[in-house]
Amino acid sequence: MRWMPVKRHMPVDRPSMPADHRVQAPRRSFAALAGTAMLALLPTSARAVEVQNYGFEAAAQEVTQLYWLAETANVCGWASGDDILEFKLFSVRFLAAHLSERNRLALVSLVTQSGYEERVRKAALEGASHNCGSNRWRLGWTSYKSAADKHAGDF
Repeated sequence: MRWMPVKRHMPVDRPSMPADHRVQAPRRSFAALAGTAMLALLPTSARAVEVQNYGFEAAAQEVTQLYWLAETANVCGWASGDDILEFKLFSVRFLAAHLSERNRLALVSLVTQSGYEERVRKAALEGASHNCGSNRWRLGWTSYKSAADKHAGDF
């Protein structure tokens, strides 16, 4: 069975966290950023088949939701920084594999844009007091992370 993107909606009502609540950002290295940027250079034969009617807008929403889920896992202490980084890189590879070349380049540009990850991280922090106690998000994280680990070599 093939793992396919599933639309999830980020919670709208997110109470703010106390100012003293701190979360370590996942360890980011130049190699990880370069690896994401290198997705733009992958030959078509190394990618999965483009999915009809799946464009940049859908992929941008999906990657933002997956990044938010990873950041929520970080904030809640469900995953290490390395696990989060691996998950984010897989998410971009997987979604990019189902896009046209133009949309793939746009997706990579979005996630490497200055401030993108910080904005997603801030949204996860703001909702942590509500979301860390939610079995829905914890189960979502473990399910998606497990599927990503299982298919890491596929994309």
